[in-house]
Amino acid sequence: MKKYPPVKKPFFSEDPGRELFWIKFLLAVTVVSAAILIIAWPQTRSVEFVAALQQWRIAPVEIIFRFFTFLGDDEFFMIFFSVMLWCVNKTIGFWGAFVLLTSATYSNLIKDISMLERPPLEGVSHPEGSYAFPSGHTLTAVTVWGYLAVRVKNKFFWIWVFAAVILIGFSRMVLGYHYLGDVLGGLAFGIPFLLFFLWASSKFAEKGWIGKFATPVLLVLSLVVPIILAAVLPGSDPPKILGYLAGASFGYIVEKERIRSVVRGAFPAQILKVLLGLAVLFGIIIGLGGLLPSAVTPLGFIRYALGGVWVTLGAPALFVYLRLSVKE
Repeated sequence: MKKYPPVKKPFFSEDPGRELFWIKFLLAVTVVSAAILIIAWPQTRSVEFVAALQQWRIAPVEIIFRFFTFLGDDEFFMIFFSVMLWCVNKTIGFWGAFVLLTSATYSNLIKDISMLERPPLEGVSHPEGSYAFPSGHTLTAVTVWGYLAVRVKNKFFWIWVFAAVILIGFSRMVLGYHYLGDVLGGLAFGIPFLLFFLWASSKFAEKGWIGKFATPVLLVLSLVVPIILAAVLPGSDPPKILGYLAGASFGYIVEKERIRSVVRGAFPAQILKVLLGLAVLFGIIIGLGGLLPSAVTPLGFIRYALGGVWVTLGAPALFVYLRLSVKE
C-alpha cells in the first residue's frame, strides 16, 4: 500500500519553478476574486444572472449539477472520510476530515458575520437561517479537494480537483442556491485557508511539534478547544461541526495508541466494514436526534461528538474484535 508522508514543502511540484508558478497562480485567483467582489459587488449579487442560469436546470443536465453539489456536501464528506479511515489510509482520512471541519467552521463564521441572504428565486427553497456568503460548498471544495491533491500528488487527480471546484461552484448558481459573489467569496477565502493550513502542517512536520505533546495533553486539547469554540462562536452549525471534530480527534489519538487497526483487508471484509460502520454512524447522527437535539447546543455537540468517536475509535475497535481488521 502506498505510503503518504506528512505534508512538507514543496506542496505542488518538485520543480522549484512550477512550485512558485502554482503558488502565484493561487494567490492571483484569490486577488482577482477579491478585487471583483470589491469593485463590482452589486453586479456579483445580481438575481438576474442567477435566474438566467436556471435554463440549465433541465434533465438530465440538472442531475449532473446535483451530483457536483453533492460532492461539496457535508454528508458526502462524512461518508467519504469514514471510508478513507476504515479502508484506505487513516492519516489522510483523519487530516482530510480535520481540514473539512475547520474550514467549515471558518466558512460558517464568515456567513454569520455577513448575514447575506440567498437568491430569492421561485421554486428554490433555502434552509431557514441559512446565509449565502461565502459559498460553503465552494470554500470546502477548495480546501478539502486541494488538500487531498497535495497529499496524493497525482497529475490526473489535480485535473479532477480543478474541474470539481469549478463545477461545484457553478452548480451552486445553476441550482439557485448562491450568487456569483458567493462563489467568488468561496475562492477568495478558501485558497488562503488552504495555503495557511499547508504551511502550518509543514511546520509541524518539520519541527516535530506534534511529538512534543504528551498523549494526555493532546486528549485534553482535542476536547477543550472545540468546546470553547462551540461556546463562543455564533450560529447553530459550529456546535455540531466542532462536536464531531472533538470526538474524531479524541478517538483518533486513542486509536493510534490502543487499537492500531490496519485498514487493508479482503474486499468482502472492507464492504462489511463500510456497511456496518455507516449504519451505526447515521444511527448516531440521525437516530439520536430526538434524544440529543441540535436545538439544545450541548446535546447537539455531544451527539456529533459520539459520531466522531465512532468513526475514529469505536468502528476500528469493533472491526478488530470482529476480525474484519487486524492490529499492527
